[in-house]
Amino acid sequence: MAEEPREIPERLQELRQRLDEIDTHIVNLVAERQGVVSAIGELKQNTGTPLRHYEREREVIERGMARAESLGLSGDVAREILETLIHYSLGKQEHDQWVQSDHGQGRHALVIGGGGRMGHWIARYLDTVGYLVEISDPAAGDTPFTNIDDWESCVDRFDVVVVAAPLRPSNAILARIAELKPPGLVFDIGSLKSPMRPGLEAVRSAGCRVCSVHPMFGPNEVGLSGRHILFVNVGHDEAVGDALALFAHTAADCVELSLEEHDEVMAWVLGLSHIVNIAFASALADSGEAVPMLENISSSTFNAQLKVAAQVVSENPHLYYEIQQGNEKTPEVVAAFRDALDRLAGAVAGGDEPAFAESMARANGRLNPR
Repeated sequence: MAEEPREIPERLQELRQRLDEIDTHIVNLVAERQGVVSAIGELKQNTGTPLRHYEREREVIERGMARAESLGLSGDVAREILETLIHYSLGKQEHDQWVQSDHGQGRHALVIGGGGRMGHWIARYLDTVGYLVEISDPAAGDTPFTNIDDWESCVDRFDVVVVAAPLRPSNAILARIAELKPPGLVFDIGSLKSPMRPGLEAVRSAGCRVCSVHPMFGPNEVGLSGRHILFVNVGHDEAVGDALALFAHTAADCVELSLEEHDEVMAWVLGLSHIVNIAFASALADSGEAVPMLENISSSTFNAQLKVAAQVVSENPHLYYEIQQGNEKTPEVVAAFRDALDRLAGAVAGGDEPAFAESMARANGRLNPR
């Protein structure tokens, strides 16, 4: 084989250096864009203009795609870049609005369990909107917040008390709060509410301002536009109003519902999605030697499903067990999943193509309505 010409590596290095320069310029432009985003966000805040402008977002994306295609590039590349920039721009504007709101100025908040991932998120959020935040979590590592050893001795000095512990301990914490009767707003942020029903009802019966909140996103979310926060009324309308006001400065969609409605919805939204992905990942793991081959030979559908499943099984298995075991609707959802799987498997085993196609068509009609 002929020897590679010496000038090729030098030329390659020159091209790579040029790419580095272009990449640096791109990052500089992104930073400049974020500066403009901040100015726009401040103007929106001062004029009461809504954070999101969907028509404007569509114009930005369509213009970018058209420009890319005129240069011989894929419009999809421009779409992905601009959607990412818009997402982070909205997050930046929203965060700035949180800071400027100063909702909690001069008030104190306690997060019981503030060392956990979502506990840390709610502590950071309350701090951002002006609260003086303290946490109480013996398992917390390094934290920017004061960590109280004995929250029971001082719970009455806080304007907001958030229970951010695991589901079963949260019920006991709420029961203790009911005995102490603090004057501040009390709410939990658990993913399931049935296991905490006795504690929540005890706090309400004690005359405290209590409700239940469920942020429907993870602790690393950048901005809350397009995300949901659920508010469960356990019999104290004023507490729900206070909790809604606490999150009014976010771009999240705030939804009120009953405890029963919450857990029924969660059986499908969390319970079904978790069990499907855990089963998918378990089947792959049990395939043994096939796993390395599957990593190298796969489809876009498989890769998308694998990404979600890998994320699910990396989470806290004890929490995910609680979400399944603690919801009385879980057997109904699991039965529906098993029935659907049995129908599909039966159609394949029996050579019944019309039945298989009908199942897909029915699902498509519900999930992709025209």
